[in-house]
This record gives sequence, structure tokens and C-alpha cells, in this order.
Amino acid sequence: MTLRVTNKMLVTNSLSTLNKGLEQLEYTSGRLAAGKKLLVPSDDPIGTGNVLRMHRGLAETRQYVANADYGIGMMLAADSALTDLTEILQRARELAVYGANGTLPADSLHALAKEVNELVDHAVQVANSTYGGSYIFGGQETTKPPYAIASLEDGNIDAMEPYQGSSLPIIVEVGPGSTLEINVPGDSVFDNAFAELIELRKHLSAGDTDQISSETLGKLDDVISQVLRFQAEVGAKGKRLEITQSRLQGLDLNLQTLISKTEDIDVAEAIMMLKMQENAYRLALDTTARIIQPTLMDFLR
Repeated sequence: MTLRVTNKMLVTNSLSTLNKGLEQLEYTSGRLAAGKKLLVPSDDPIGTGNVLRMHRGLAETRQYVANADYGIGMMLAADSALTDLTEILQRARELAVYGANGTLPADSLHALAKEVNELVDHAVQVANSTYGGSYIFGGQETTKPPYAIASLEDGNIDAMEPYQGSSLPIIVEVGPGSTLEINVPGDSVFDNAFAELIELRKHLSAGDTDQISSETLGKLDDVISQVLRFQAEVGAKGKRLEITQSRLQGLDLNLQTLISKTEDIDVAEAIMMLKMQENAYRLALDTTARIIQPTLMDFLR
């Protein structure tokens, strides 16, 4: 049995072929314009799921990098402040050694006391150091100064207000289940420093040279050692954060590469495919035009 082919069948089949060719052109050109081979989940459901998971992992990694970067900044600021405090205490110790000399006149001791008072004032500024607008020695209380002068006596700092910071630490997450404290407890560092500096100033003002040599010098040495221990801890944490940040940045790059391989289009291959589809579509157009062109009038001529 011979199948009778009508003009309508020819036209329908030809238009169907043209539509398929046009759909292929639209598909390829759209992905080439976007630079992506995955525009909708149906393009590759498994690949789309993998890309979504990698994007979530990339966002988490970048947050960890930002946390580590903030922590490094805090550690650098704390290290600089503790260096300043160490220099203040070292200078105070030098003045204590001078003051322990029982042969100095009262005027000289008074001058030494005035310099120590300036060191106390400088130490207050150091204790209220900030990073990014936050007080670095106030624990989780980052919006107000942790230390303030309580009273003055003849222009000298006589006492400090109680520590105004929080005992709760600042903790950052630098990886899944990995956290690190990035602040130094201000009261553990500065309370003793202020106490010994003010005590030294009072002994110098009162001429208590024996008290300076028998007690104050030793206490200053203990405070200096304590500050240096805290500074060593800060340095160790800063180094750990730098290593962690470097590792996270490497992971970030790897995830970007994997995402690109999964969802980015091969431009050269796509252009070649687009040219092939264009040629096929043009050929289909030409063939269709030849097939459906004759009409009844063509045969009546």
C-alpha cells in the first residue's frame, strides 16, 4: 500500500523541522550569550544539584575567610596595643629604678612621679584601643570604653573605675566546628598594670624609695612578664588565623574552578555548534522553500 503524500503533509513536516532547528538555535545561542551551559535545572538535574551545593560551600568558605580576616585585624591591633603597654611598663620600671635611689631630692622624685602619671594616662588610651570602631579589650562589650579614670589628686590619676568590659569572649568561626577567641581580656591585662603604675606614682610622690626597691620593682616585673605572655598568645592566634585564611583561600579557588567546569560553557565548542545549527537551519529553509513553492498556477502556465 502506497502512502499518499499531500501538500499539507509536506508543509506540516517542513514546518516541524524548521521549528526544531529554530529551537536548537535558541537553546545554543541563549547559553552562549549567558556563558553557561546550565540555565535551568532540566538542563542537567545532577549537575545543577552539584553546582548548588558548591555555591553554598563557596559562600560558607568566603564567610570563614572574612571571619579570619577580621580576627587577624583584631590580633594585630591587640599586639600593637600590648607592645605599647610593654613600653610604658618598661619606662615605668626605669623610673622606678631611678626613684629607688635614696639620694634623689624631693623635686626630682616629684618630676619622676609626674612622668609616671603621664604613663598612666597613656596606658588608659592603650586600654581603650579600638579596631573597626570596636573596643578590642572590652570582650563582647565593644561599644563603650572598658576603662575610665575614677579620681584625680592634684592633677594626678589616683584611681581607675572598675573594668567596664564584658568577661564573655569574642569568638569567630573559621571552619565547620572550628572556632577561636580573638580578643584579649582587658581586666586580666590592664587591672594589674594600672594598679602598679598608680602605686609607683604614689610612692614617688611620697618619697617612699625603700618601698619602691623592696616591692614595686618586683611587681612591675611580674606585670611585664604577664603582658608578654598575653602578647605571645596573641601572636600564636594571629599566626593560626593566617594559616587558616590561606587554606580557606585555596579552597575558595578550588570551588570556583569546580563550579566553572560544571556550569560554564565551552565557548569554542558552542560557537562551532551554533554555526552548524545555523547552516542546518538555512539549508532546511532553502529546502522547504523549494518544496512548498509550486502552486496550481505554476502547472496552468
